[in-house]
Amino acid sequence: MSRFEFWAAALAPYDGAGRVDVSRVPEQAEHLRAIGVSGVFVNGTTGEFPLLTIEERVEILEAWIRARPDGFSIGVQVGGLPIEPTRELAAHAAGLGVDLISSVAPYYGQAPTVSHTIRWLAEVADAAGATPFCYYQIPSMTGSTQRPSEILTAAKAEIPTLDAVKYTDEDLMELDAIQRARPDVRIFFGRDELLPAALATGAESAIGSLYNGLAPLAHAAVDAFDSGDVQRAHALHKPFRDIARVATGPGFVKELMNELGPDVGPARGVWGPVSADDRAVIDHLVPSLRAMIAEASASRDTADAA
Repeated sequence: MSRFEFWAAALAPYDGAGRVDVSRVPEQAEHLRAIGVSGVFVNGTTGEFPLLTIEERVEILEAWIRARPDGFSIGVQVGGLPIEPTRELAAHAAGLGVDLISSVAPYYGQAPTVSHTIRWLAEVADAAGATPFCYYQIPSMTGSTQRPSEILTAAKAEIPTLDAVKYTDEDLMELDAIQRARPDVRIFFGRDELLPAALATGAESAIGSLYNGLAPLAHAAVDAFDSGDVQRAHALHKPFRDIARVATGPGFVKELMNELGPDVGPARGVWGPVSADDRAVIDHLVPSLRAMIAEASASRDTADAA
């Protein structure tokens, strides 16, 4: 096992009719534990939070709490709603004993200033009491133009429980700026396809959708990087970049991960199911991915045994 902490962005579990089916969560949890994932991020983008009702979000989180393996971390994304239901979700999650409560900032009409954003996030964090809080930055989805380094710096006095940022952005200069501005804040890197670059900046943890299936390859890449074999790390990481080049959205990624772990159904709404062309691409990728995962897992087992 590498020294790096990988959390999977949990896939929303559905039955054959597209209804939430939490009976599938225990199998998801056991699969993630078995492939070397140390935590799960529930009801995030990969978890299709914009397509879930509040009741479904509650039901899914409670199922993950019940299924949590020993030593497994659970974070939950509660944003995407007006402030009162967001605070209610935060308080509910804190009462369940999650390890991390996260939220995107309001994104339909971005808050006019950083101060407005911090005020909103502070209200969410306050509802979660002493539970560590994580700011979720994903401008590709929210359209945010505010720099997280500025948000985190200004939030120091306003959000005492601010513990982490989920940084799903390709701007590595801003990643460096966050590290310089708030070295006390954990950074969960969220661009799976840029992991080697994040390693070079000192990243130590990540949350991503592809770790639902490719965690063994990610650990192998980190191990190679740590041993000084950057070329091998880059080669081991190639499947992540290959997927990023052909993926057409969250629905594509979900159905690909279904092939590498428990099948929890296609994405809802405009994100799924995938087209026939996308299905052909997925079917082409799967055999080689399975072979690489098996090889990485076998190498990890050998190293652990030694």
